[in-house]
Amino acid sequence: MAHSNSVQLHESSMFSFKPFFAIRDFFSLISSAWSEAKAMEQKSHKNSANW
Repeated sequence: MAHSNSVQLHESSMFSFKPFFAIRDFFSLISSAWSEAKAMEQKSHKNSANW
């Protein structure tokens, strides 16, 4: 009885971690895209300042 309970607990804990990894990857993707866009914006400002 205790064995089946521990297996069930293990499966539920593994299932609950998958959305956290997906959210972490989603936010890392957004942050990298935002930092890249910010760098391109600063680069365009430097180019426009030269004119």
